[in-house]
Amino acid sequence: MKAWLANAWRHARAPQAPGINFQQTSAAYRPLVVVLWLATAVLVFSAWHHWERMAQQQQQTDELEQQFIQLARRQEQLVQAAIRLSPQQKQQLAAFAQQKASPFALMDVVAQAWSKDVALTRVEVNTQAQRLHLDLETKVLGDVFRFVERLQAQPGVGVTLQQSALKPNDPQQPVQVKLTVGAG
Repeated sequence: MKAWLANAWRHARAPQAPGINFQQTSAAYRPLVVVLWLATAVLVFSAWHHWERMAQQQQQTDELEQQFIQLARRQEQLVQAAIRLSPQQKQQLAAFAQQKASPFALMDVVAQAWSKDVALTRVEVNTQAQRLHLDLETKVLGDVFRFVERLQAQPGVGVTLQQSALKPNDPQQPVQVKLTVGAG
């Protein structure tokens, strides 16, 4: 009996093979197998459909990215073209820069050379040429010459006498003088 118990114990402890028979199919499991195959087919089709849609969206994204890159390049070209200036535009900018130049340095020079014997009747400022056109009146022409000498004594100042004449309608007959004062 001991041997029989040991044999039974060994048989109970030994792993049992599953009871599946692939040689003979059972009719009870056929609908379940068909349903599982259909579910597998639906899952495979759904995964394939999602994969195709994702690939299509990726292609659209790539096309939009290429369009964006082309637009960015075009915009960069337009910006570069706008930055480049024609020679005429460069001349205009230079003229504007000269017009922005302050005439105060020349006016300070005129103020330093000024005397009470000379009357200023008109000032015309040409910032582009950096010149002052002055109309003056004085009792004696010598006062104007002394004023011109004081102006020319300043470094970097050039003075040109444009015109001088007596004012005929005035009873005191002052001398009218037109000067051009410029830098250089």
